Amino acid sequence: MSDGYKTIKGIASAKLVSKKSRFLAEASAVDNRDKVKSFVADVKNRIPQATHYCYAYSIGNEDDKLEYASDAGEPTHSAGPPILNAIHGNELSNIIIVVARYYGGIKLGIGGLIRSYGACARACLENATLETIIKYKELHVDVPYTEIGTVVTLCKRMGGKVKTINYEPNPNILIQIKERQLENIQIQLQSIGITPRY
Repeated sequence: MSDGYKTIKGIASAKLVSKKSRFLAEASAVDNRDKVKSFVADVKNRIPQATHYCYAYSIGNEDDKLEYASDAGEPTHSAGPPILNAIHGNELSNIIIVVARYYGGIKLGIGGLIRSYGACARACLENATLETIIKYKELHVDVPYTEIGTVVTLCKRMGGKVKTINYEPNPNILIQIKERQLENIQIQLQSIGITPRY
């Protein structure tokens, strides 16, 4: 399990012209399907009356990855998959890219569409500001006074953070730990007789 994932900050955009067809791409970070739908609707408002609004997204990572690619009326696999390939090529997650196309009167053919949609999506990501999001979990640890120092030291040694320490009525520590260290810290705490709560 990795510590986190790469995504983008804000909205990135790019433009491309191919045989008089204009392609306009926008990308944004998303973490659920509702935000996907909302972003596609926003792009349609910002880029009105395009011939097609093709998109792809990737949400989650590893075992819980959710991906989708839409050709939006273009020939099958000529638009959505090349956009999704741009996401894969940059190893990004929790992201959507929408590429709007204004038809210029000259047919591009399936190969031309694949190249154009893919190139516009890649250019959009080249213009993006990337960031790495670290995945943390929070644990509440009920702890005897004598073990407060032990728990704090253990948390810091595993790259975690002590959020709060409450001493009354009984000592309780709220810690933030990287997801991949979750099982390890639970084992360590249980070895000194402490069972953490989520």
